[in-house]
Amino acid sequence: MAKKLNLLILLSLLIIPILPTIVLPYILPSSQIIAIMANKFAPIKTLTITQHTKIKDIHQDKEQDFGEIVSLSSPYLYRSEIPGQPGKRLIIHNKAKTLRIVNERITYDEESYDFIYRFFLLSYDPARLLEVLKDVGINTDEVSFTRFKGKIAYLIGEKKEGSARLLVDKELFLPLLLKYGDYRFSLSDYIEFMEHTWYPFQIVYSYKAEIIEEYTVMDIQANLPIDVSLFDIPLIRDKFIQSELKQE
Repeated sequence: MAKKLNLLILLSLLIIPILPTIVLPYILPSSQIIAIMANKFAPIKTLTITQHTKIKDIHQDKEQDFGEIVSLSSPYLYRSEIPGQPGKRLIIHNKAKTLRIVNERITYDEESYDFIYRFFLLSYDPARLLEVLKDVGINTDEVSFTRFKGKIAYLIGEKKEGSARLLVDKELFLPLLLKYGDYRFSLSDYIEFMEHTWYPFQIVYSYKAEIIEEYTVMDIQANLPIDVSLFDIPLIRDKFIQSELKQE
């Protein structure tokens, strides 16, 4: 009986190594993913971008195409304008405040969260970036893998459809998609425009599942000096109002 038992034990020891071993992929915590992603853009303090902008007017079912100059300065300054056409379309974002002047009229002058994705692509403190994600409703405690446009990506946020989320390329640690509330920003066509530094040359902005604006980068330059007064919303608003009063 003892010999038989010993034989069974020996056979089991021989069989166990033959059985396939299932190794589950290790999923990084969101803090580490964000830190690696932020490091990709750490060299970028300012950006000057020439882009082609396509706007879809969902109410009138028509599109507009034009060129824009976009100026960005870390950590939260944004300005876009149509060159040579002051007042045609000027958008300035400073911290959480946004000023929009379109067709010689102030169309928006309050807080806005449309521009968060732009600051992911600049030098930014990873801890603060994580807080920004939480502020817009992304559950940073939840991380999983998903597929997006043929790529394997980290999904930071809930898995359920329609939930707030950030998708980050698993291999390159570049942001692919940011979604929160009714906003959705898809970033693609990354190009290495300076050594070890990449930028998405195609950005699609959707609102309530409708594509609102598309941006295609035509030229990009990093770390040029930018006058911070270009982002001074109270100053620019006052100048615009004064010029309007003079014309009346």
